[in-house]
Amino acid sequence: MHYSLLLLIMLNAIRRSSQTDGNNTSVNCTEYKNNFAAYISNFTECAIVHARPITFCESCVDKYINVLQSYHNLSTFSDEAGICINDYINLDRLQIIDTLYHNSFDLWNRAKCYECFVMINDTITNMPSEETTKFNILLNDTSNCMQATYQDENIMCFTCMDVYLALNEYYISISNINEKIGMCMDIVDLMNNTRSQWSRRCCEYRKRKEYVFLISTGFATFLTLLFYILAKFCTDMRTPEIFQQSRFAESLNQNNAT
Repeated sequence: MHYSLLLLIMLNAIRRSSQTDGNNTSVNCTEYKNNFAAYISNFTECAIVHARPITFCESCVDKYINVLQSYHNLSTFSDEAGICINDYINLDRLQIIDTLYHNSFDLWNRAKCYECFVMINDTITNMPSEETTKFNILLNDTSNCMQATYQDENIMCFTCMDVYLALNEYYISISNINEKIGMCMDIVDLMNNTRSQWSRRCCEYRKRKEYVFLISTGFATFLTLLFYILAKFCTDMRTPEIFQQSRFAESLNQNNAT
């Protein structure tokens, strides 16, 4: 009797334990789904906020990594019914979770954000790549120089010329020429804005400095044209002299013809 009672208690405990584990497993799947929803929302908001100027890659990398990790959790965690994500793909005709994940993945890759960060075993990290770090150093040097001398264009363009050229040359070296970074949109947008600001201020400076060269070139061209005009009117035009045939040659030609 005591053994039967003890066996019954043990079976009830096992049953309650298995029910509790099943409920916890179900809650975990729900939690993974809710986490994914929160991370997708955060990433989407971040992308919109940092769309202009484009600092999307740098500002949203942690949120993107969260999206990847939460999707991975959904794809690998399983309960007694199977892998959690199957319920949201195989049984969901809209496939909302899969669609939202691939939209985020496509956005990240269209911006080539992966070019700005270190990849470890084909996995994105939030560590800036060596090229990104060096570019940011050169960009900061150029920006600081331009801000410090912004009030006077002549001083700014003359003082910051070397640092700007160093930045521009390095950007070209890591751009599409060697397909290293190029289209990482954070870097592209930063460089385009810097070039635009430099051109707006320093192209005028460059034109003023080229006035002497332009005037000299124009004067030399004028002298060349003047030389050819004078040569045309001052040189005697010689016409070829036409000699008439002698009567002896004419009679000789007639005899040959006959």
